Amino acid sequence: MYLVHVGLRAPRGASAPADLRSLVLSRLGRDDGVEHVSAHPLARPNPVIGLYLRAGSLAEAEEQADGLIRLLLSHCPELADWTPLRAEVPLIAAPFATLPLSYEVSEPLLD
Repeated sequence: MYLVHVGLRAPRGASAPADLRSLVLSRLGRDDGVEHVSAHPLARPNPVIGLYLRAGSLAEAEEQADGLIRLLLSHCPELADWTPLRAEVPLIAAPFATLPLSYEVSEPLLD
């Protein structure tokens, strides 16, 4: 399963609907391969939809997400003039840096 973020550009002066997640969910079918949807309508600089997809590869997941969002935009009057910017798996930094298992201190840490 892959999490794909899809960035959207709103038409000038528009903002994302507060119920963006519900809007996306209402347009998805059982065979779309989507396990979960998250929406970040207030994300800056552009709103983001997160799709958790079943796919055979990262590239396939990104392509599938792009297709689903383009279909959604073409069939959803509330988002008709929106533009998909990118569909990509986010790269997440490691939560902590790893330290070597053993190391020598050349100078005392505390006096």
